[in-house]
Amino acid sequence: MKNFVLDTNVILYSPNCLETFEDNNIIIPSIVLEELDSFKRHYDPRGFAARQFSRQLDDLRLEGDLTKGVKLPSGGKIFVRFYDEQIKLPRELEIISAKTASDNIILNVALSIKKESRLPTIVVSKDINVRIKANILGVESEDYYHNKTVSEIREDAGYVLVKGEYIDRLYREKEIPVEGYRSDEKEFEPHPNDYFVLKNEADLSQSALVRYRENENGKNFFSLLGKLDDVFGIRPRNHKQRFLMDAILDTDIDLVFVMGVAGSGKTLVSLACALDMVLEEKFKRLIIARPIIPMGPDPGALPGTEMEKIRPWLQPIYDNLEFLVDNLSNGSPGKGREPVISPHDITLQYLFDSKLIEVQTLAYIRGRSVSNGIFMIDEAQNLTPHEIKTIITRAGENTKIILTGDIFQIDSPYMSSADNGLAVTSEKFRASDLNLASTLFLDKGERSRLATAAAKIL
Repeated sequence: MKNFVLDTNVILYSPNCLETFEDNNIIIPSIVLEELDSFKRHYDPRGFAARQFSRQLDDLRLEGDLTKGVKLPSGGKIFVRFYDEQIKLPRELEIISAKTASDNIILNVALSIKKESRLPTIVVSKDINVRIKANILGVESEDYYHNKTVSEIREDAGYVLVKGEYIDRLYREKEIPVEGYRSDEKEFEPHPNDYFVLKNEADLSQSALVRYRENENGKNFFSLLGKLDDVFGIRPRNHKQRFLMDAILDTDIDLVFVMGVAGSGKTLVSLACALDMVLEEKFKRLIIARPIIPMGPDPGALPGTEMEKIRPWLQPIYDNLEFLVDNLSNGSPGKGREPVISPHDITLQYLFDSKLIEVQTLAYIRGRSVSNGIFMIDEAQNLTPHEIKTIITRAGENTKIILTGDIFQIDSPYMSSADNGLAVTSEKFRASDLNLASTLFLDKGERSRLATAAAKIL
């Protein structure tokens, strides 16, 4: 058994964290409750997490005295502890600001617990500096590991060498069983809706783009991706963009995770396919949302109306929409396609006035149930696993969810490429082997030579 002293950021990251510490003791410093109280009035993901955890704590309060410990369903106990005036921190860690005051009170509680208990005492925080200061004071510390993904995101080219006759048969039959696809016995463990480039082992110029699928009887097969015409005026520039188009355009796939480097087309291609499906009346509307991660003044402090305040965070979405609409009006919907509306009649104003698309921040999406529509979340790497779970569980009938982001460009100070919501949730769905989700990684920049170079070297 161990004593875990929790920082506020752990609770804001995962409000259900009490369920993850098994039969150990959980200590909540009183300053954490004060910080949670300051977040409760916010109508953003942190406010939601603060309110949810506070309700859990209130339920536990009714079962006993939190200062003496209340039993948890996991077998452990939860305690609320106050500042111990008998514990003095070194002069180097004297309180110099409100932020360090909170951190130092948490460290004070940890030192007090360590002094009175024979059990190992560990500070759990997503703040690197808090963990460092805890170690300086002789207290163990660690990040909150529960949602860290242990497997790496697959960034390989997705090439699989097969026998030449297998590719010949694939082009004839379009779908063929996986068995016998190659002559060697190299380990191959794909997941449903993984995409590959099959190459003839004797002639690498012969290839086929395929999707790995499983039917209801548990049989595995490769499905050939056919030729694709323009989708909302654009065509795939590489095979991974083609894979992405297939995943979004297929109504059998309800959830698409799209990770990619800057300029890889993850947002543009996803928007094009989503708009195409709405105009083809496969879905009623497209809702696009982004989280607000301030890198300057908080939006509440900015002048203007509500929409004027959030417009800067949504501008990349509008830029992509304007590009697609302008590109479509100058081109065609694709050979052999009969559009519901003429491309030349489609304007951005028409799409909004017809309520075919909505653009929002996530703060205004919470609580809504989306039915008969496509729900696209851009910059999803800045969301926690709990926030993404909340989004996905809002999906109603005939709803497709698309989550896009670059897991190596995270604005939150308490998340990394391994524990952000986009990476963690995609790995969990891949591991589940469900047929309703697909994960794709676009690793080739298509915006410009400069953008591609910057994404690699900076």
